[in-house]
Amino acid sequence: MEQSLGFESISIKQKKNRCSSRLDADTKSEIIRGIKVQIPLIAANMSTVINADFYIKLSELGAFGFLHRALQEADYVSEVLKVTKNCQWVPVSIGVGNDQYNLAQTLIKNGANVIVIDIAHGYSDTVIDLGKKLKTDFPHIKMVVGNTVNPDMMYEVEDFADAVKVGIAQGFACETKNTAGCTEKQFSAVLKFKELSKKMGLPIISDGALREPADLVKSIAAGANSAMAGSIFAACPESAADFFYEDAIATKKIYAGMASEYVQNKWKGGLKSGTCAEGGVRYLDVGKPVVQMLETWQGALRSGITYGGGIDIKSFQECVEFIRLI
Repeated sequence: MEQSLGFESISIKQKKNRCSSRLDADTKSEIIRGIKVQIPLIAANMSTVINADFYIKLSELGAFGFLHRALQEADYVSEVLKVTKNCQWVPVSIGVGNDQYNLAQTLIKNGANVIVIDIAHGYSDTVIDLGKKLKTDFPHIKMVVGNTVNPDMMYEVEDFADAVKVGIAQGFACETKNTAGCTEKQFSAVLKFKELSKKMGLPIISDGALREPADLVKSIAAGANSAMAGSIFAACPESAADFFYEDAIATKKIYAGMASEYVQNKWKGGLKSGTCAEGGVRYLDVGKPVVQMLETWQGALRSGITYGGGIDIKSFQECVEFIRLI
């Protein structure tokens, strides 16, 4: 039986510092084939995390995100058009229902050029076939597929995917592990993709389990080109999450999993018959403005690169070693 380790179970082994200052450590990363960012953090495509305005802000600051799909089509197109007017990359999410190819086509016509097929259990023919068809019909777009923790998926998508999203049920508001019983700790999940990702030149996005800045460092060290997070972005005052008020004072942000009743009720009027909720609602303390949050997390990554003996992400991933914590 395989063993699975989380970020809390490992540490980066100290090596000789090759940077005269930690500010010299380069955090730029190719997060999707042909897309490089200065801060390899991606805001999750969740309705309580991101909207067009927040994405535009992230783009200006050197980070990234995906617009969520919990919208009526007209509202979705409106969000896309906002981003199209301001940003080079216009990233959107779709599902795999019968109408999703048509939705993707509409979004692309309105400027979308990066698409993630947003499925929790993404290792399936429906995801692979739709991704392949969209890439064939619209070769200029970037295609992201997932989620998976099975490296075999890489062989099936290598010829059309531009990134693969890795992680199941490690998100702060995800409850799939409590319902479907499927999950893996994120460090081990990412690590087993590392060699294959580099060999194929196919970036991986670590999705989930980011609770503190060190978790970003360990995600990148394990082989991810970037890490996707929800709660750390949702807590920012500028995020799409609603404020929760106590005595007329905004003290919390309401963060909800996309498979929660909270989101499904707002989006679709309730859960689909025969299914159960696989997400919950969390009340987060209002955090720092996003510019300060990103500065902290990028600073942590710079520092981690120096501790691991690297000067940039490529050298860091090549020379890093790990210690198992007991």
